[in-house]
This record gives sequence, C-alpha cells and structure tokens, in this order.
Amino acid sequence: MKRTPPSSPSSHMKSERKQPPPWLQKHYEEKRQRTIRLVKAAVDQLVNTKQPVTLEAICRASSTLDPEGRGVKKSAILENPEAHTYYREHSTSYQTMKQRNRKQRKKPSAPAPQPLRIDPNRDVDRVRYRYLQMTKPEIVEHLLIVEQAYAEVHQQLAQLQFQLLELEHQRDEEQRQARRQSKQKGGKAQNHDGTEEL
Repeated sequence: MKRTPPSSPSSHMKSERKQPPPWLQKHYEEKRQRTIRLVKAAVDQLVNTKQPVTLEAICRASSTLDPEGRGVKKSAILENPEAHTYYREHSTSYQTMKQRNRKQRKKPSAPAPQPLRIDPNRDVDRVRYRYLQMTKPEIVEHLLIVEQAYAEVHQQLAQLQFQLLELEHQRDEEQRQARRQSKQKGGKAQNHDGTEEL
C-alpha cells in the first residue's frame, strides 16, 4: 500500500504568493490611479495646445504636470488599460494607423476573376506564369472565388436536373392520361355503332 506524499510547504507558499498583502494592493492601486490621472492631464494639455498626442509627448508633459516631477513612463501607459485607452482615443497617429489597417482589410488583394468565362483554349503556360507572380493572399482570394463559383454551378446543375425529372414525370403522366382518354373514346364509339345496327 502506497503512502500519499504529504503536501509540500512550497505549494502552500506559492498559493499565498498569488495574493499580495493588503498594504501592497493599496500601493498598486495608488500607482495605477496616479498613472491614469497624469496620462489624462497630459493628453488634455496636448489636445488643448493642438500638439500631437504620442507616447513620448505624454511622458514629457506628465513630467511637468507631476508635482514630484517624475511623470510616467511608456511601459506604465501600455500596462495600464484605462490610461492606454485614453491615449488611443486622442492619438491622431494611432487613429490614422487604425483607419489605414481597416481600409487594407476591406480592399481586395486581387481583382475578382471571372471563373465562369474562362476560355478552354487559353494559353495555359501564360496563365501559370501569371499565377506564379501572384502573392499568397492573392492566390487564396482567387481560389476562394473559384470554389464559390464552382459550388454555385453545381447547385444550379442539381436544380436543373431536379426540374428535368419533374418535367419528364409530368410528360409521362400526360401521355398516360391521353392514352386512357383515347381508349375510353374508342370504347364508346364501338358501343354506339353496335346499338345502331340493332
């Protein structure tokens, strides 16, 4: 029978280290609020004086606004979510970069090809050379468009086949009804001729 090893004291020490003491938590909160306060004051000053809002400008302005003269560092701004958000909202360079990235995502990487208008007698070597000059995102975009068109063609083909089966079934039914009606008319004519001879 194996004995279960007693829990090592190091595991207890690790769990206790996860939670800092109350006085240290208070110290961290004061530093966090100080960073937020100085960043907001520095950003507001830069906006009011129509200066560009950058991380470097915030650090310089915060030094003049801080009574202790220390200001804030870039790392403090980046690690503080509220301060970083306030900087991004007022930074023209950040907003410009964000808009540029958004336009690049919306802009297609390659012109949309026409997969349904491909000439079967085209020069394959020339097409292969054009594909080799394309970038990987352009090839992926091209492949997605071709696959989508291929799926749509197969869907249309399945619908046409289903409609063709329905038309064939309808035509067979009409032919059976026509033959049935012709037989009925032929039988009535024979009965009518027999009564006249009597």
